[in-house]
Amino acid sequence: MKRIAAALPLFLLVPLTAADVQCRIENERIYCRYFLDRSDNQNGKEVEFYWISPKSPDDDRVRHFRIPPQHGSVYDYRFLPGRAEGVWRVRVIDLDTNESVETAFDINATDDSMFEED
Repeated sequence: MKRIAAALPLFLLVPLTAADVQCRIENERIYCRYFLDRSDNQNGKEVEFYWISPKSPDDDRVRHFRIPPQHGSVYDYRFLPGRAEGVWRVRVIDLDTNESVETAFDINATDDSMFEED
């Protein structure tokens, strides 16, 4: 079974004063959530998630999201089985300000059993 170790704290329930991205694993998925101060989101935000593989650019991914006005977060996820081992980086860029935040986590051991047929 794959294991993931986050390099930063996971989904803390502490109010955030600046943009932040945090990742966690749940049900064979890696969830990364981008948090921002709702007061900084009066008109809505456009952000992009960059998943950066430790081994192959073929496994990298970019996803574009629109965060509605007054909302404070958005998330993206990837399935854990099949992901390359090593230190992954996730960067989120606010397309309005061009500011970015980044986190990293380590995936070790491989297990593709989720994709095996019975």
